[in-house]
Amino acid sequence: HGAFSGGGQTAKIQEEKGADLEVDVPYQWLRFFLSDDDELQRIATSYSSGKGEFWNTFSVKTRLVELLQKMVKDHQERRIAITDAEVAEWMAVRPLEFCEF
Repeated sequence: HGAFSGGGQTAKIQEEKGADLEVDVPYQWLRFFLSDDDELQRIATSYSSGKGEFWNTFSVKTRLVELLQKMVKDHQERRIAITDAEVAEWMAVRPLEFCEF
């Protein structure tokens, strides 16, 4: 089972009616993770109209996968660079310092 799609059941329906962005899970994930508001707007316009580069569910899911793969890769690269000394420093018991309001 894949993520619930707001896209049309067929290519013809998708081209005629576009996608329901409110229920489309991949689009909602893009809203959360994609930092480029202009790109998100282009995807929304294309997908909801059934026209353009992101006219179908496949293209939206593909963009989401690309974004998530980059996020995971970046995280893995940062994680591998952490030294045992840094982990020990972060995990050390130390007094809490509170700021005054």
